[in-house]
Amino acid sequence: MDGQTTLERAFILAETGSCRTVSDIRTQLKKEQRDSVDAHLAGSVIQRQLKERLTAKLAG
Repeated sequence: MDGQTTLERAFILAETGSCRTVSDIRTQLKKEQRDSVDAHLAGSVIQRQLKERLTAKLAG
C-alpha cells in the first residue's frame, strides 16, 4: 500500500472532499482494502472529528 494507516487515509478522504459522509469514507476505505475499517471508525471521537472535517470542506 502507500504507507498510510487506515485512520490517516480516513482523514485525507475527509479533508480532500472526495467523500461527503463518514459512511462514504467507510465505503471507500473498504474498497481500498484497508485494515479493520469498522473498528477504526467505531469511536464517537473519530466520527466527530471526521464529520467536522467533512463539514469544513463542504463549507469551503
